[in-house]
Amino acid sequence: MLHISIRKQLRDFSVELTEKINKETLVIIGHSGCGKSSTLRMLTGLVEPDDGQIELGGQMLFNTKSGVNLPPEKRNIGFVFQNYALFPHLTVTENILYGIGYLSADEKQERLLEVFTLLGINHLAHARPSMLSGGEQQRVAIARALVTRPKLLLFDEPLSALDVSTRTRVRAELKDLLRTLGIPSIVVTHDYEDARVLGDRIAVMDQGKIIQSGTADEIAKYPASHFVAQFTGTNLLCVEDTSQYAAVSPWHMKLSRQRGETGQDFIWKGKIIDMSWLGGFVRFHLEGDSNLLADIASETVETEQFQVGETVYASVAHQHARMLSHTPQPVKKSKQEGMIHANSKKGKVKWAVFASLAAAVIASIALTSGGNHNSTEAAEEELIAMVAANATDPFKDILEHTGTKAKTTFAGTQVLRTQIEQGAKTDLFLSADISHIEALQKEGLVDEYQPVSHGHEVIVVEKGNPKAIKEVKDLADKPIKLIIGVDTVPIGKYTRQIFKNADEVYGNQFTENTMAHVVSMESDVKQVLQKVALGEADAGVVYRSDVTSKFQEKVEIVEIPASINAESTNYITVPKNAPNPQAGQSLLNFMVSPEGQAIFAKYGYDPLKKEEMK
Repeated sequence: MLHISIRKQLRDFSVELTEKINKETLVIIGHSGCGKSSTLRMLTGLVEPDDGQIELGGQMLFNTKSGVNLPPEKRNIGFVFQNYALFPHLTVTENILYGIGYLSADEKQERLLEVFTLLGINHLAHARPSMLSGGEQQRVAIARALVTRPKLLLFDEPLSALDVSTRTRVRAELKDLLRTLGIPSIVVTHDYEDARVLGDRIAVMDQGKIIQSGTADEIAKYPASHFVAQFTGTNLLCVEDTSQYAAVSPWHMKLSRQRGETGQDFIWKGKIIDMSWLGGFVRFHLEGDSNLLADIASETVETEQFQVGETVYASVAHQHARMLSHTPQPVKKSKQEGMIHANSKKGKVKWAVFASLAAAVIASIALTSGGNHNSTEAAEEELIAMVAANATDPFKDILEHTGTKAKTTFAGTQVLRTQIEQGAKTDLFLSADISHIEALQKEGLVDEYQPVSHGHEVIVVEKGNPKAIKEVKDLADKPIKLIIGVDTVPIGKYTRQIFKNADEVYGNQFTENTMAHVVSMESDVKQVLQKVALGEADAGVVYRSDVTSKFQEKVEIVEIPASINAESTNYITVPKNAPNPQAGQSLLNFMVSPEGQAIFAKYGYDPLKKEEMK
């Protein structure tokens, strides 16, 4: 049994958590920077709470009143880091045994065989992490945590480093393992599908507070707030002339071109801004006075031939509108959306539909955002773009500068590539990794491509630079906590290239010594920045362009000399399936022109070479 009652003041808010956890898995879900990872670090002893107590299996680990504060090595807690944090220079066996070096040879061998058998990784004993798949790396990381025979197991975003196809399989394997272990476990994630599958209970966290806790079914059917509804993919509606709210699942929605055509009770009008084919159904994202998700059977979509840009009516039967016994809290920092009236068997209804930001993640669909809306509203004139997330700010600026109306998907390059491979149409594709755009070229989906922006990497440190990190060499020489990108994403690849270059300057031990200081590997640069800003690490390696004005207030920059830095490049192309290739080419030409490059420079990018510009 784990008893937690802790409070910790972070930079922008206070984490306050009170929970009792038996032999079950609690999943804490929330947006990046809400305090999830900080909670785990308080439990392990890596971060000290300001107040409260932590008791595990009858042993007091932390108590401000009695002055108890056991160090991490005495808490008997297993911690699986977000990107596994395996030592690249050690074999699987050496990685697993790293935390139990104090035991006798016989005891170490017994425990090693125990976790090898449990996780089925005997055949990986002599392999190094670079030789393992994502799922295999995860199993090794779990084995390293379990070999200590912990009383509590913690997971920090355990599936975020995996690609979409691997993630589903490994998620199911992890679920079975957690049930087999039968010890208290806590998983933190920002993905509701992970929470739904893994959690016996789910706690939704916002700004350090748990705003609802329950089973996946309970919080999805009866969300306590619009914030919770966003994570679960639930549409919320407010019934007119009452204080009651109802929750409607996307799969209960119907679509039609004529109002009232389906004979449903409640009706909502909107424009289709996205359609994503997901096996037996298609997920529609409608935009009107409010946003709405609707999951429609594939055969229905094929028969009706709905199109992006078309205005339709979404409706639902009264029996599928679950009435809430409370008034849900509105989403913070957002205004109540406009409402439209509809006649029903229960009287007039106002709809206030809050579409799920996290539902896009659940279905591996990227966020959609509009560009400048001053131009014509005709759907056929709207440019469609898929843009690597690191270029979000300059791309939005370019759209505004040129007066271009665009439906833009900002996401990781791997996600965008997968969507294009699955038939998604786009007029412009901006990639953060040449390997993905080359793969599309080999598949015949892309002809030509070219650089659109260059960048470089920097070291970011906590405000005030308490560890006095002044140069790259300090990453190896000083006892610091370092965060870098996982080696499957561009920032991780560039970081490792920098370390390799530094080996030639500072000696062959630089990379080995630096990697020994790595406490976490992230798949998202924003996660690196967030954790450094919150003081969860002393330093991180990120793109200079990602240190926006928001983060400049919270971190400091240490430049990496050009002689050992790596040039990071974004590439751009007009795919073969572009519905409006002329518009795509026109915007591409502007982006690589001197005027377009000046906009990129505003956001920390380096200029293209003269021969690369038009």
